[in-house]
Parts: sequence; C-alpha cells; structure tokens
Amino acid sequence: MESIGVLVPHPTFPYLEHHLQARFNLLRDRTKHAASIRAVVVNSVDGADAKLIDALPMLEIVSCYGVGVDKVDLRKCAERGIRVTNTPDVITDETADVAMALIISLLRRLCQCDVFVRSGKWKHQGSYPLTTKFSGKTVGILGLGRIGKAVAKRAEAFNCKICYHSRTVKTECSSYKYYPSVVDLASNCDILVVACSLTIETHHIINRDVMNALGPKGVLINVGRGKHVDEAELVSALLEGRLGGAGLDVFHDEPHVPPELFELDNVVLLPHIGSATVETRTAMADLVLANLEAHFLAKPLATPVLLSAIYWLRRGTKPLSLSPSTMEVARMESMGVVMTNQMHPYLEEQLAKRFNLFRLWNYPSLAAFSKAHSNSIRALVGNTKLGADATMIDSLPKLEIVCTYSVGLDKIDLPKCKQRGIRVANTPDVLTDDVADLAIALALSVSRRICACDSFVRNHSWSKSDFYLTSKFSGKTVGIVGLGRIGSAIAKRAAAFGCPVSYHSRSEKPDTGYKFYSNILDLAANSQILIVACALTQETHHIVNRKVIDALGPKGILINIGRGQHVDEAELVSALTEGRLAGAGLDVYENEPHVPEELLRLDNVVLVPHIGSDTVETCDAMADLVIANLEAHFQNKPLLTPVT
Repeated sequence: MESIGVLVPHPTFPYLEHHLQARFNLLRDRTKHAASIRAVVVNSVDGADAKLIDALPMLEIVSCYGVGVDKVDLRKCAERGIRVTNTPDVITDETADVAMALIISLLRRLCQCDVFVRSGKWKHQGSYPLTTKFSGKTVGILGLGRIGKAVAKRAEAFNCKICYHSRTVKTECSSYKYYPSVVDLASNCDILVVACSLTIETHHIINRDVMNALGPKGVLINVGRGKHVDEAELVSALLEGRLGGAGLDVFHDEPHVPPELFELDNVVLLPHIGSATVETRTAMADLVLANLEAHFLAKPLATPVLLSAIYWLRRGTKPLSLSPSTMEVARMESMGVVMTNQMHPYLEEQLAKRFNLFRLWNYPSLAAFSKAHSNSIRALVGNTKLGADATMIDSLPKLEIVCTYSVGLDKIDLPKCKQRGIRVANTPDVLTDDVADLAIALALSVSRRICACDSFVRNHSWSKSDFYLTSKFSGKTVGIVGLGRIGSAIAKRAAAFGCPVSYHSRSEKPDTGYKFYSNILDLAANSQILIVACALTQETHHIVNRKVIDALGPKGILINIGRGQHVDEAELVSALTEGRLAGAGLDVYENEPHVPEELLRLDNVVLVPHIGSDTVETCDAMADLVIANLEAHFQNKPLLTPVT
C-alpha cells in the first residue's frame, strides 16, 4: 500500500511513524498533497476539525492515535462518509492505573513524602504528618465505560464501595449504586473520578455545585479531559478549602497549568501521561496500523467509532468505614504504664486518661528512669523505634505486659519476655490495608514516575517538552516475599491490576492459588516487581542481597514496606547506580531516619519516611487496640491480639 497517501500533520510516536513510512506514502504537508491524502492519523491534542477535513477531498478515514475523539469533527465525517477509528482497550489499564496512582499518591502525600526524605527533613524534623487512608473509601465514578469499569475493579480490591453516574443505569453493574445526577454522586462519595468522554453535555460537568457537594474532605481525580472541570472553580475550591484535594492528569489548556496549583500540597499534577508507557503506545500504534490496513483491504475495522452514538460510561464507590471500636472505658489510674518514645498524640492522651502514664523521653536515661520508677511500671508501650530489649525488661522488675504500637516485633526481646512470663501484644490487621495500599502506590509511582511527573509539571518543564514514556504496571508479574496478612492484601490488590502473583514464604499456602517458590532467588528471577512484606528475623535479615537483586535484573523493581534490614542497602545502592536494577520504592531503611545519600540523587526511586500505617484512621485504630489489650490484661480477660 505504499502509494496510499497518509497524512500525519504533527510529530507522533517514532515507532508509529516508522511503520507508517514503511507501509504507506507518509505525508506531512496537507496543502501540497491534499489531492493524494486518503487517510489522516491524529492524536488527542491535534485532531481533525472541519477545516482540515474540507481541505482533503479524497479523505476516506481518520485514525485517532488515542481513545478520545473530541478533537475530531464527527458530524463532518458522518456527512462525508469518512470512517473514524480510535485505540480503545489498549489504554484502559494504563489510564485506570494512573487514576489509582493519583488517588493513593494524593491521600498518602507520596510526592511530598519523597521531597521530605530527599530534602533531609526526616532527619531534622522527625516524622511526616499523618495522612488519609484510602482503603474503604467510597469511590464515585463519572463515566462507567471501559476505563471507569477498570478503575472500579481496582478500587474494589481496596475494599472500596463503588457508585457511579452515567447517562443510563448499567444493569451489568448491579452491585454498584447508580446516582441520577453528578451532584448526587458527589454528595455520596469520598473520591470522585472523572472518566467520561468529552461532549457538549460533559463540558464543565464538574462545576462549583459538584465541588461543593464533594466537600472539604472530598477528592477529585480527573483522567478524562481537562475541559470536564471548570478549572477556575477548582482552583478557587482548593484555595478556599472547599475541596480536600485533586489529582489531575489533564488540564483545560495543556500544557499550561494554573500557576496557583503549583504551590499547593494537596494536589498531584501529571503531564497527561494516562497512556504514556512504551508498551501501550506501541500497542496503540499497532492498532492504528491495523485499522488503516483493514480499511484499504476492504476488511472490517478493528475499532470503528460509531458516528451515530458515541458514549463513555461512569462508575463510583463508597468506602467501607471501619467500625468504631466499642471498648469498655475503665480508669486504672494506679497502673503504671511507660511509653518508650513519642507516638500518636491520641494514644498518649488515652493512656494518660486511663493509666498512670510515664514518658521515658522526659528522663535523661533509662537508668535514671528505672531508679525512680522501676517498681511502678507494670506495662510498657513501645513501637518500631524503641521497644523492649533485654536491658529495658531487666530494668523493670514488675513488668507484666509489653504492647507494641505496631505489627512488627523485632524491637522486642521475645525470649526474655517468655522467660519472665511477660505477655506481649501487637496491632495486626488494623494496619494491613494502609501498608498494602502503600506497597501498590510505590509500585505504581516507580513504574509510572508519578513523583517525577508532578515535579516536571510544577517546575514548568511540560511547557517545553513532553515527559518521557514510562513502564506499564498492570499485567506485570509481582513476587511477594512473605504471604502473611499484609502480603495477602498486596496480592489481592495486585491481582485486580491483572498482575500474575507469586510468592516465597516459610511454607506453601496452597489455598491461595498463587505460585509458590521455595527460595527467594527463584521468586526474584520470575518477577518483574518484587515486594518485601515479611517479618524481620535472623533468617530474613538481608534476605534481599546482591544475588536476589541480580536475579530481579535490570528491568526489575524492588518495593520494601517490611523493614530496612531486609535489604542489603549497600548492594541496593550499587545495583541502582550501576543499572543492574531498574528502580525501587522504599518506605523503610537500615538506619532510619538516615537514608543513603546516593539514593537522594536518583530519579528511579521513590523514598517515603516509614509511613506505612501513618494515616489518621489507622493510627487511631492501632491506639484503640493498644488500649484494649492493656485493659483486657488488667481486667484478667483474654488479650485481643496476643503474640504467642
């Protein structure tokens, strides 16, 4: 078909240009070659308006390198009998992935956390402020088409309730609640995701009324088109606190972004990267080529646009709220309880109300504290920073119970506790969702360079060039080290992204349906993303070593939400700087809050300051569980979460 003239009016993906050149007569000047042009390939920025169509008398087909057709004059095409195609489906997963990345990155302040670590503030200012939980939220989806449904499927794996608004009720989605208006949808969801097509009816469908209905705790996510949102009203709502936050991949006048957004920390700004992965852009190009060849061979088009009825759908969800703890409030003011270091203020406040609370950090040393109060302390509350080692336990002769404000037990001398008959309790389950959410957020952020994209927009680089193509997350093979509560929650979420899941643990778990590897080297060799989620023991110290990293390979990504000591940090730095590993997402480090300087200079890592469970909702729930275990102990009742 080398004689068939195909117009590409603007530069496009090199792979597509190369194959168009090889198969057709590729033309770039519509004026000079108007009579020879039988096909035109356009994109979501520069389409085919009436002026272009009228200038091409021999035009037979418009092939859109994208799913959106709002830049094509469909009425003019229908009048002229010109066929139109687009590239649906192939961009569905990536766009849905970006929607999820925007949601979690915004709620958990992932990009701000990365800046916090890189700037050295973690070392000098202490912990990052608590953020907001994602799992269990209600997600409302505007437009329940391919992308909307893909977003819903992913959100369901995070235990989110789904609701939606579209032009009609979707009977095949009976488990999702339908709202007849966008305002009703916004009033009944925590997160509103815009995923509909842009039409006259949906232009500025997100207006002041919708934003006010979403409210000061609500979050707006836009992966549709910039013109879906009244941008001036959005800026106003964010500045005035009438809206909780926004995650935006599209804007009204791209690449121009309202400058007021650059200074806000409750937004994540991406340079329209919904489908911008190498894998997807290649698949889109192949679909453009397939449609052109089908047309000129008089075969059925692979993805025709029906000019009589063009639609997109929409979808939504509501979160499952955590049931509030119903625990007996018993005042035991004579019971001495020591906190080893400062933790969640709510926990400290509740301990002070119920017990005789001692704060270890107010004393110059453990020796000074134990000299004054050793015989008064019957309970100790620690965490991942400072727990109960042998020295601490030996200094407290009356100690009966150790409660850790965490799930990890590596800061507690368990043999010493057993020897002394000291009970131990932790806070499992309540932090499972948050840590699993963060693991997926890190995997998405490293793969799609979410934080780098946000910086790219904020520093005005988008006005000079597009961001480079990144790597697809959906469908990647995910290996999980440790298939306990958190590992299983990660697996459930990853599976919703179409990721084959495999794992390594001390024993096989045949009921899971996931592939088991008896050693971590085999797991790494067969994974594209390796997530560390096991407990820290002598056996798992530096379980991720040079051999494991090399098995994961130069295209592999490592995610660590376990403990810093799981990874040989020196080998990790070496692999990243030498290109033996593609990237890493880290919430934990060997010597917190100290992070290797080499990592701070890399753009293929996302670094967050040990925030796995640091949401207001989860920290409150963990605190309630610590209190409940202490009260159960002193009332001679069974512990809620004993460590056996």
